[in-house]
Amino acid sequence: MIHWLQESLKNGDFFFYIIPGLLLILLLVAIFIPDKKKRGEKDKNELDELVDAGKKLQEESEPVEQAEETDDEEEAFKPMPAPQPEPEPASVETSPETSPEPEKPAEPEPEPASVETSPETSPEPEKPTEPEPEPEPVETSPETSPEPEKPAEPEPEPAPVETSPETSPEPEKPAEPEPEPEPEPAATIQSGLQKTRGGFISKLLGLFKSNVVTDDLIDELEEILYTADMGTTTVGWLMDLVNKNRANFKSGDDVKRFLKEQIKEVLVKNHKDFPELREKPMVFLMVGVNGAGKTTTIGKLAHKYIAKGKVPMLAAGDTFRAAAVEQLKVWGERNNCTVISDKDGADPASVAYNAVNSALSKNVDVLLIDTAGRLQNRKNLMDELGKVNRVIGKAYPGAPHETIIVIDANNGQNALSQAREFSQAVNVTGIIVTKLDGSAKGGVLIGISKELGLPIYLVGVGEKIGDLQRFDPNEFVEALFE
Repeated sequence: MIHWLQESLKNGDFFFYIIPGLLLILLLVAIFIPDKKKRGEKDKNELDELVDAGKKLQEESEPVEQAEETDDEEEAFKPMPAPQPEPEPASVETSPETSPEPEKPAEPEPEPASVETSPETSPEPEKPTEPEPEPEPVETSPETSPEPEKPAEPEPEPAPVETSPETSPEPEKPAEPEPEPEPEPAATIQSGLQKTRGGFISKLLGLFKSNVVTDDLIDELEEILYTADMGTTTVGWLMDLVNKNRANFKSGDDVKRFLKEQIKEVLVKNHKDFPELREKPMVFLMVGVNGAGKTTTIGKLAHKYIAKGKVPMLAAGDTFRAAAVEQLKVWGERNNCTVISDKDGADPASVAYNAVNSALSKNVDVLLIDTAGRLQNRKNLMDELGKVNRVIGKAYPGAPHETIIVIDANNGQNALSQAREFSQAVNVTGIIVTKLDGSAKGGVLIGISKELGLPIYLVGVGEKIGDLQRFDPNEFVEALFE
């Protein structure tokens, strides 16, 4: 070895081997001998981690100890009903294990009533089992101090809460069925004649208070009757009768009684009830000027027939008035009945013809035909109505079975002239008077009955569908002179 070193030193090879060897030694030292400073820091970090882990364990153990302490304190004050509740330790064991003790107390709340009765009547073994649900499972663990059984008695207080007085909105329901439909049948002949009684009738009643019948009383009577829209013919007839029987009148009350008898006699003589259905289908031709209420009257008549179990059909023959067809269709929808119609401006006779054939094919009970009430002039109107009447007769021999004129009581003597002209164009068989409740000219009914000899079938005393009522002449006259 020494010889090799000597030779290497001589030859210069020594440094070739020595320097790499030294470097290798230094590398091994650096690897296997770590720095003391770094090792100290590593040890310190590991120690800190151990300390933190210990703190966490201590914090986790503290709530358990606190829970056990609180359990012990509550158990020290919790009473047991029976002195021998040895089987209860099982419940004590379960309570600490199941830390969610507050959840169980919610369950025993509905059972307090049964717990109260059981300790009084049942034997001791039953008492320990029943009180367990009353208190929270944590409280059941102590077996001593049965005296606090009394605080368990106030637990029935939740029972009144269970009575649920709050959930008693049921009495509100009886308040709902209020008798709302009662005011519907309020309209009567008496109410419909209020304005007429406030007009010429009130003047007559004031006149009849006189104790003697003088020339002045007769003259004033005639003047009042002329303002009653009865027509000159009817007034002249009444005054002739008064003058002929003047000797029999002792007072104004006698004149009043005489007028009532004469008016009632005329109305009763010409009176007829609204015709019953004698054909199937029975055809009604409704005539009258625009605004009198023909379309509305047709809708109300259809409603009456449906109420009787009949099947009506409507025909929109007023093709000249704007929206007349749509108005009748609305009534058809309300009454759930068929409406025969055509476009605006169509031939009314064609609509009537199609309606009659449809009524025959569908076997309906009644056909109500609406007509135009105004053309360019009155002659064209009457000619058109005559044409409609003839076409209906060709399609259905014997029809129309009834031709009814609808007049507005507000028109007064104009209504009388209308009835006279329509009677010349078609065979008018009866009259329906509308809007009597809004007019002070109820005397027109007397003039129509006297001059034309036509029966008044129905009177309208309101806007409701049931306010189209049968005309009773006796009731009318009594209501008129009240």
